[in-house]
Amino acid sequence: MSCVPFHGQRTRMSREEAIETYISLRLCTEDIMRLSFLVEGLHAGSVQLPAESRFSHADLKDTARTAFFGWFAKLTDKDTRAVYAFDPLFVVFPDRRAQISAVQQQCEKCHGVLQQFRGNVAFHSRAQIRAQIRARQALRDPATFQALEFARVNFQRLMTDLIAEELNAIPELPEKLTEFGVAHHPAFASVASALGSGSGVGSAFLSCEVLD
Repeated sequence: MSCVPFHGQRTRMSREEAIETYISLRLCTEDIMRLSFLVEGLHAGSVQLPAESRFSHADLKDTARTAFFGWFAKLTDKDTRAVYAFDPLFVVFPDRRAQISAVQQQCEKCHGVLQQFRGNVAFHSRAQIRAQIRARQALRDPATFQALEFARVNFQRLMTDLIAEELNAIPELPEKLTEFGVAHHPAFASVASALGSGSGVGSAFLSCEVLD
């Protein structure tokens, strides 16, 4: 784990830029939330598998867990093309700065092992089996796992709190969602609900066709 976690806003951005980046983060967060739901449901056995499935709950949980940590690693990605999760939050939710900063530090503590896992296992699988095994084992270290779980739970709680406040913090959000063509994405169902309008299509497949 990182000994000295990165702290504070990494990139200066205008409110306009922050809102667009926030929307991108919301889409990423939706996938993180869905994968978290699958991992927990498959682990508990509450997600039912068809009788003809040749995969066990444990098999599918392992795959969902791999994808989850790959997506979670994106939150602290320093690549200039990536969405660094906390930059737009500092701009759009200034009154939540203390909470955002605390969660940022928790996620940054896990940055090294998560990037190692993503780079060797999740999205950029290394040819060297030993590198993959080391990356998997690093996540299972008791101290690392505890830090990861702490970061995961608190990030999801933070985003749940911010999503509940986003229309007050970003009154122009509905207009921006329409501008970027994501107004009907399931991630923003709460926005449509708050405005008293439906998603229009209501299809479980719309986001796949448009965005995936």
